[in-house]
Amino acid sequence: MLGPARASHSLTLLETIINIVVPPVVVALGVVGFFVLKALSKPVPREVPEQPLPVVQTAQVVKHSGGLELATDGLVVPYREIQLAVEVDGRVIEKTPQCEAGTFVTKGTLLLRIDKTDYEIEVNRLREQLRQAEAALAEWAVDIQNTQKLLEIAQQQLEIAKRDYQRAERLFGNNAIPQAEFDNAKKSLLLAEQEVVNLENQLRTKQASKDRLEAVRDQAAVQLQKAEVDLARTEIRAPSDGVVVNDLVEENTYVRKGTTVLVFEDTSRAQVNCQLTMRQVAWLWAMLEGSSVDAKLATGEAYKVPKLPVTVEYELDGRVFYWDGTLDGYEGLGVDDRTRMVPCRILVPNPTAVKSKAANSAGAQATSPMRQPPALVRGMYVSVRIHVNPKMAVLRVPERAIQPGNVVGRVRDGKLRMVPVEFAQVVPEGALVIAPPELLREGDSVAVSPTPFVENNPLAFSEEGLPVEVQSVL
Repeated sequence: MLGPARASHSLTLLETIINIVVPPVVVALGVVGFFVLKALSKPVPREVPEQPLPVVQTAQVVKHSGGLELATDGLVVPYREIQLAVEVDGRVIEKTPQCEAGTFVTKGTLLLRIDKTDYEIEVNRLREQLRQAEAALAEWAVDIQNTQKLLEIAQQQLEIAKRDYQRAERLFGNNAIPQAEFDNAKKSLLLAEQEVVNLENQLRTKQASKDRLEAVRDQAAVQLQKAEVDLARTEIRAPSDGVVVNDLVEENTYVRKGTTVLVFEDTSRAQVNCQLTMRQVAWLWAMLEGSSVDAKLATGEAYKVPKLPVTVEYELDGRVFYWDGTLDGYEGLGVDDRTRMVPCRILVPNPTAVKSKAANSAGAQATSPMRQPPALVRGMYVSVRIHVNPKMAVLRVPERAIQPGNVVGRVRDGKLRMVPVEFAQVVPEGALVIAPPELLREGDSVAVSPTPFVENNPLAFSEEGLPVEVQSVL
């Protein structure tokens, strides 16, 4: 019985020793193994997958060689609408057939005639008055000549009287003549001197009267000129080629000076009123001055509009009829408070010089004048194209290259940068833009494919640029 008990006691002691000793040893061996393995292990390099570059399709920037156009609408109005009024009082004794509303007349055509009897009488009276004034001046000239001759004779008689007096004075001093004879010589001298003085006074008086006579003559001449002008004003003639818009009097009507008798429209030229936006006006100056839209203008030039060629177009039955004109100036000054646009005036020097082309072909000339408007007349609603030959470089890019905000994706050296441009207009070949050479120039490439990858990417808007893969399409 002791043997099994002793064996059981020995087993329990061994288990106790194992439970106490083995766990710390295992832990120690584990710690040692960890540090050994850590010392022997090497870090495994982490592979980062390569991101592909964004792919963009590009087209080349081309320098635009032609001019630019600003398009707007316009309304044809009279170049001049003249209200003809009578300038003298009188009765209308003749109204010609040409003085009817809607009649075209040439310059100088007689329209109305006023009774001129009174004015002819006045002209004849003043002519006679002028003739009398001129005759008075002629008489004055003859009188002056006669007085001058009498004065010359009197001066000669005075010289004789002086010599007689001197001789008589010597003889009287020598007691050779009596007192009475000496007194007669002295009396003759005094009479001769008196005659000379009288004639000199008369000559000066007559010379002074010349101004009065000339004033009378000049006054008569002026009055005659006025009467002749009034006589000419009894006939009312067309001031230029044009159309009688409205006739307001009939024959035998008595009219007063200043009464309007007809309304006349000058058709030697035509005028088109149009409106431009402030941006378009600024564009005009910028493109002509070769500077930015914000360029400063001289004070005088700031109130003028550049003289530019204009094409005025009117479409009818599938054809476009057009006239050549000139941008002449502002119609007034300032911005229209209703439309917030700038009113401008276009002059067409020859309203009857109409040309035509097919509406769908800008270069096709008309082969038949059928249904052609005879002239550019008031009331037509027309299209206006203002032609500008800019001094600054104009670039052409595909229309799809223009992105919202007027920016384009310029690609240089494989890097894309979004740069701002000034949009001018769209032409069949693409979009016309203006930009400083450091931002965009001829020969650059621009993105024509969508570029959503530039959003929230600061590299695309910085000078460094965003690396891209380029696929050229043009």
